[in-house]
Amino acid sequence: MSKIPGRDRKILLEKLSERDASIRGRYLISASSLDSLMRDIISYHFCPPGQDEKRGQFISLILEQHLLKPHIISDILEKIVTLNYSDQLKKYPALFNDLRGVSDYTLWISSAKLDTSRASDITGQEDVIGLSYYDQNGELRHNDVSLEQIEERISDCSNLHFALEDIRSEIRDKILTGTG
Repeated sequence: MSKIPGRDRKILLEKLSERDASIRGRYLISASSLDSLMRDIISYHFCPPGQDEKRGQFISLILEQHLLKPHIISDILEKIVTLNYSDQLKKYPALFNDLRGVSDYTLWISSAKLDTSRASDITGQEDVIGLSYYDQNGELRHNDVSLEQIEERISDCSNLHFALEDIRSEIRDKILTGTG
């Protein structure tokens, strides 16, 4: 990268940063909507519809301030669904494994660094970014992530979003009718 003249290097880095924001940003927005939806479902379980102010406080004071890690939220939701709405597990048996997969990938993709040292290697690939990270053994690794891979992950998030929307609707209905 140091062989590239200063101005050209700056332009290359700006383009690379924009591409990174576009590729990773699209995924992170999609994944964060799942987290919000899980918090919403948990809040409905503890604060039934009609208690919107109390539900809003519960989300703000408990779920958003003290339970920031997505694994914790999905673990709580899994317990609630298992104990109180087990029929939903029959409809979506892989839901919580899939949510853990999204959470793991989200943690990885958000903590990996944009690899500017290899920028010139992927300059012509407008839909690819290079990321660097340290594996569990402390060794530096490099991974290219394409827009196509991200779109597949976004599709997975969309499927999970649909399932969570369905579960939220079922929980709300059971709470409102008193059958839950």
